[in-house]
Amino acid sequence: MSNQNTNVPASFRVIGVGMGIDEVINKIKLLELDGVSAEIAEYPYECIPGDEDKLAIIIFTDLEETANRIAYSFHDAGVLTIGISEDADPSCYDSVMLCDSRREYPEIIKALLQPIVTLGMINYDFQDLSTTLRDTEYFTVKSTSGESVKGATEKLKDVFHELDLTCVDYLTLNLYFNPNRALPIAMNDMESLSQLISKMPETVHVIWSVNHDENLNGDEIRLSAILAVKEKRECLRK
Repeated sequence: MSNQNTNVPASFRVIGVGMGIDEVINKIKLLELDGVSAEIAEYPYECIPGDEDKLAIIIFTDLEETANRIAYSFHDAGVLTIGISEDADPSCYDSVMLCDSRREYPEIIKALLQPIVTLGMINYDFQDLSTTLRDTEYFTVKSTSGESVKGATEKLKDVFHELDLTCVDYLTLNLYFNPNRALPIAMNDMESLSQLISKMPETVHVIWSVNHDENLNGDEIRLSAILAVKEKRECLRK
């Protein structure tokens, strides 16, 4: 059943540019996220910021000049503007994820949008995403899963070991579980996640949340991390 509320204004826009991007846009539409619109733009004048816009995610694999011009108009209007492409010009965006595979786009976008458009046990809203990404130049998304919070956290630790966390400025950790799982999440289950946070360099600003996701299988726990840097994009490369 769709949980989409047609009365919710589309404050969060996903804009696709270029060949083959329609498949990604269709997958974003299938997520049926409240307050999210997904569209394809062929020309910059077709896609301009509105008064209600808070976030624009621009995705493309070609026609970079068109995509960057669209992004610049949103960024110049004060809209949080995110780019996902190897050819995104950082000066036109608040933050850019360097990604050349369209297959990865839907999961990246879901990781950015899902927590801000659904109510969580420990909530994460648009302002938290803005704190994490605004004017940070580069970001990446890393996700793991396991049958327990500890299992998912241990896998994320392994991912973090391959990154240079000393130059990371902002880190968001969003934890998801199925509210119908056999064993409810208890506070002591969060100890491993708290330990991971405590071991972050003192310079890293950390925000975290706990969210429901009825699409997860059984007792599966999913942990999604958004890491952002103001410079030195190579720190986010494995």
